[in-house]
Amino acid sequence: MSEQTDPANPPVKVPRRRMPRLPGQVVNCGWCGKFVAVPLRGRVPKWCSAACRHRAWEQRRAAASGLAAVQVVEQLVERPVRVEVLVPAPPPPPQAPQPVALPKKANEWAGHLDQLAMVLDSGLIYRRDLPTLEPSLQRLIEAYNRRTRPRY
Repeated sequence: MSEQTDPANPPVKVPRRRMPRLPGQVVNCGWCGKFVAVPLRGRVPKWCSAACRHRAWEQRRAAASGLAAVQVVEQLVERPVRVEVLVPAPPPPPQAPQPVALPKKANEWAGHLDQLAMVLDSGLIYRRDLPTLEPSLQRLIEAYNRRTRPRY
């Protein structure tokens, strides 16, 4: 038996309810295949980015104009690569401090004393450190005075 529809009483179409979207649902990009997150509301995205959308549009346009689209064939090519790893050399063992060669001539001592005066004038030695130098400078002045005093 076939059911006939009554024109006076058309069948009521019940709208199909879509399944609600769940957080974390994803679709694949229509161009590159990357996963694209589906928002809870609104349109389901087709592309992962504007660049993929544009490339797909260019492909469709080339196909519509009759031009042959370039077909990209991907192949996995493995090539061994030699990598050299440089290991830093261990630091040399600490050495005993080398004795400082003292000046032997008066003009060499004068150069060192001039350097000390220049460092003091330039402020490279802080004022708080001057008391440390004072006893040594006092002994230097006393030794100089003893040496320059005439002997009778």
